[in-house]
Amino acid sequence: MPILNQGLKFGVLIGIVLLLMFYNQLLKQSGSNSTPSEKKSQQSDLDLYSQSSGLANELYENLKSLVLSTATAINSKVEPAIYMIDPESQVFSLQGSISDGFADGIPISNKIVKSILNNTNKIHQKDHPDAWNELFKAQSWRGSECVIGSTIKLHGSPAGFILAKVNHFSDLTEKDSTVLGSLGNFISHSLVNLESLEKHVLGEESKTRILELLSNLNYKSDQTQILDHFKYLTRTFFYYDRLTISLKKDEGTNSVIKLVDGIEDKFIKETEFPTHGTLHGLPISTGESIQSKNWKETHHNLVRFDSSEEESDFLSVLGVPILVDGVSIGSLFLERITEENYSKSDRQNLELIGRVLGASLSWILEYEKIYKDATRDGLSGLLNHKTFKDRFAEEIQRAKRFQHHMAVLIFDLDKFKRINDTFGHQYGDYVIKTVSGIIADNVRAIDVVARYGGEEFAIILINTTTEMAFVVAQRIVNNIANYQFTMDGEDVRMAISGGMSEYPTHSEQIKDLIEYADQAMYDTKQNGGNGVMIYQKNDSSEHQAYEV
Repeated sequence: MPILNQGLKFGVLIGIVLLLMFYNQLLKQSGSNSTPSEKKSQQSDLDLYSQSSGLANELYENLKSLVLSTATAINSKVEPAIYMIDPESQVFSLQGSISDGFADGIPISNKIVKSILNNTNKIHQKDHPDAWNELFKAQSWRGSECVIGSTIKLHGSPAGFILAKVNHFSDLTEKDSTVLGSLGNFISHSLVNLESLEKHVLGEESKTRILELLSNLNYKSDQTQILDHFKYLTRTFFYYDRLTISLKKDEGTNSVIKLVDGIEDKFIKETEFPTHGTLHGLPISTGESIQSKNWKETHHNLVRFDSSEEESDFLSVLGVPILVDGVSIGSLFLERITEENYSKSDRQNLELIGRVLGASLSWILEYEKIYKDATRDGLSGLLNHKTFKDRFAEEIQRAKRFQHHMAVLIFDLDKFKRINDTFGHQYGDYVIKTVSGIIADNVRAIDVVARYGGEEFAIILINTTTEMAFVVAQRIVNNIANYQFTMDGEDVRMAISGGMSEYPTHSEQIKDLIEYADQAMYDTKQNGGNGVMIYQKNDSSEHQAYEV
C-alpha cells in the first residue's frame, strides 16, 4: 500500500479546516431560510477563507491528492472523488477526482447523497438509476456498478463526502468497503479542534509556526516524536522554567509524565501520579485550564504530583487540558519559579496547542487503525495478500540496490480441511490464528510475513539465502508439529509443508519466485508433508526440490 507506506501528513488537514468552517452552517439550517444576519455570518466565514494563507491553500490541495491516492491504493479498481457543499449554489461541488466521469455538481436533494449522509455505505446503480445519473456525466450503465460513500463532517454535521465508484460490485471486498467508508472520518476527525487555529491564534507568525509544525508531523511518528515536536513549538511561544506533558492512563486513576523540559526533579518521564488531588492532574480531571501567579496560595489544598514531595520553587503556573473530542486525556503544564503571571493570550495559545496536540495524538491512533484495516488480514493479524505483493516489490527493489539475497517461503497446513469438517470453522480459525503467531514469533521484525490464502502463508526473509533460511523454516515446521492445539476440549496435532525459492538465484521476478516456492512446497507435500524443501532448477529447465 504505497501511499500509506509514505506516511500521511497532519498538515494537509489545516487547509480544509478554513474551507469547512462555514460549510457546516448550511447543513444546520436551510440556506433559503437563513436570516440576513445568518447569511452575513456565512459570507464572513467565506471571506475568512479567501484571505487565508497560501500555505493553507497548498495544504488543502495536498489533502485532496492524499485522499484520492489513498482510495486507489486501497483498491486499484476504485475511482474516487471528493465533494463539498457549496452554500451559494446549494449543490455539492466537485473538489477533485481520479477520472473525469464525475458530475461537477450534485443537488443536495439527490437520494444517493442523502443515503450517504445518513451513513449508508454501499449503494448500487440499479437501485437508484435516476439519482445515479446525477452523480456522473452522461454515459451508459450495466447495472453492476456501485459506489462507496464516506461523509466528511464538521461539528458532527455533514459538510461533504467522498465517493468511490467501481464498475462491478464484486470488485469490492468487505474490507475495502470498511476502509473506504472510514476515509471521511479520517478527514473529519478533530476538525473542530483544528479550526481553532484561525479563531484563536493571535498573529500570522504564530499561525504559521503551528502550520509548519503540523506539516512536518508524520503519521508514522510515535508518541515520543509527536511530543518532542510540540515541546519545540511550546518553546517558541512561551518562557517557562519547566514544561511537563502528562497523559491519563487508560485504566485506573493515575496519570503519567510523558515529557519534561527545563528544570528537572524526581518527577521525571514515566513517573506516575494521582490524577485527582494534584496540581498537574487538575486540567485532566476537570477539563479546564489553571492559571495562577502563585499556585501555593490559590491552590494550597493540592500537591504538584505527590503528597510526599519536597517543597518546590515553582510559583507561577499555566496548565491546560489536552483534549480529544472534548474529553481531557492529559495536561500541558508550564511553571515558573517567579510570580510573573502568564497573560490572557498565553492562555489562549496554550489551550490551542493543547487541543491540536490532542488531535495529533488521536490521529496517530486513527492512522494506525486505517493502516491496519487496509494492510492486515482480519483473522491472523498478518499482512494480507495484496500488501504482501506490494511489500515484495519494494523489497526486490531494495535487494537489487544493495545486491542482497532474499529467501521466499510458502507454507501450507497439511490436511487442514479435516479440521473444518470435523470440528467446525471456529476451530479452523483458532488453528489459523495460532499458526500465524508461531510463524511470526520465529522470524525477525524486518522480515515480511503474510497470510497468503486460506491456510497458506508467505514469508520473505530479508538479506538471507535459502540455505540460511532453512534453519528458520525447519524451526517453524517443528514448532507447529510439536504444538498441542486445544479448544473446547478437543486436542489435535497439525503439520505444515514449506517450499523456498531465492532472489536473485532462481529469478528476479515476483511471479516466478512465488511459483517456484509454491512448487517446492507441493513437492514437500508429495514427500509426506511436515517438512520444507528448496526449489532447484536443473539443466532441462524442469524443476526439482531438495531438502538440506
